[in-house]
Amino acid sequence: MAKARRPTAMEFGSMPLDPKYAWGRVYEPVEEMLNQLSRLLEEIAKEVYYGKEFTDPELEDRILSRLDELVEQGVLERMPDEEGAMWKRVLGRRKYLRAQRVRIKRMVEYWRDHGGPDI
Repeated sequence: MAKARRPTAMEFGSMPLDPKYAWGRVYEPVEEMLNQLSRLLEEIAKEVYYGKEFTDPELEDRILSRLDELVEQGVLERMPDEEGAMWKRVLGRRKYLRAQRVRIKRMVEYWRDHGGPDI
């Protein structure tokens, strides 16, 4: 029997995953950045599933640190920030982090209903 496809972190929420909506930070290639953040949120969701809690500053640090690592590794390129850009006014840091928490929560709930994160 074929293993069912697990939904991605992006599929667990409708809010933007792009960090320009929180901090005005712009990374390219965009698709790779979104894929990497999606993977990071899945890692964090696994930690939450097994009992770890994250404050907003800790979640923010994990996201920004991973992006910095990816730039250092040459996976992503950081473009000039869009300071004061419309993007941050649309969502902002607090709502962005809340949106990521929604994704994490939905993944954890899905895993609880379907046998864990390693299904």
